[in-house]
Amino acid sequence: MKELAASQDFSGEVLEGTPQKINLKSADDVRVEMARVYREMRGRTLNVNEGSKLVYVLSMIGKMVELSAIEKRIEELERGL
Repeated sequence: MKELAASQDFSGEVLEGTPQKINLKSADDVRVEMARVYREMRGRTLNVNEGSKLVYVLSMIGKMVELSAIEKRIEELERGL
């Protein structure tokens, strides 16, 4: 289980229960986190506006994970030529 801690948003408001570290190194990690946020929105434990912002950021992270994987594969192919 992830350790939870309080953190602050840009307005200085303390956000309780914010995970200290979430593994987002793979597309599957990002998918799992997006699903968690979705379930929290559906369960009304997370405001839909806040959840939507998190999902947007997660989708950008997912794109960067995908781009990084593509770059690595291209580099491997180029080394093989």
